[in-house]
Amino acid sequence: MKKRTVLLVDDDPLICKLLRAALEKNGYAAILCASGEEALASLREYAADAVILDVVLPNMDGLDVLKWIRNQPAYRQLPVIMLTCKDSEIETVLGLEMGADDYLSKPVRYHELLARLKTVFRRIDALGQNTAKILTVPGIELNLEQRTAWINQMPATLTYREFELLALLVCNPGKVFTRDYLLDRLWQDEQFLETRTVDVHIRRLRRKFEEHGLNPEIIETVRSVGYRLSAD
Repeated sequence: MKKRTVLLVDDDPLICKLLRAALEKNGYAAILCASGEEALASLREYAADAVILDVVLPNMDGLDVLKWIRNQPAYRQLPVIMLTCKDSEIETVLGLEMGADDYLSKPVRYHELLARLKTVFRRIDALGQNTAKILTVPGIELNLEQRTAWINQMPATLTYREFELLALLVCNPGKVFTRDYLLDRLWQDEQFLETRTVDVHIRRLRRKFEEHGLNPEIIETVRSVGYRLSAD
């Protein structure tokens, strides 16, 4: 089986060395880049399967690199995990809004990085294989064609917005969505809405999970950022 190739972009040589060792030990091939410009050149030269991208880089920062990646048709689906400074909520939210798949705060814990990578690849593989109209994760089944929902093998009544919100989360287990993104994506035809609208719908979904015997915390709150569906 071909190794997955991960592009690692960080200007700290020690971090690069340690992360590369962790990646290679777990069966990945790693390409190191110390700047944004070097990352773009490597993307053109190598077939990377994912990018681990530090936000703080000399000259061209990580957010600029992410913007470039998402503006290229060939790389729009390329998984990107951002590395941010601890408790840097602005960087985290900006990265997710611009299309990052996930983020980790420095100092990076290797086992957590590897778990996030595994989740991202599992999601990409599932999307590539799933051409059916039925979405499933443990405890939840959604029929997109019939717009029916089953929770813990029991039929559940969901409103239009609840169904759309849950379908987006089920399609992307482990991916963090900001409240603003969810509002723009699911309520784009409505004006003067607040991000609290998202919180209300999440609360309703959790309540319905409880009513059907499913752990409501399968929808995880990411503090000061938004929500994600547990990938476990």
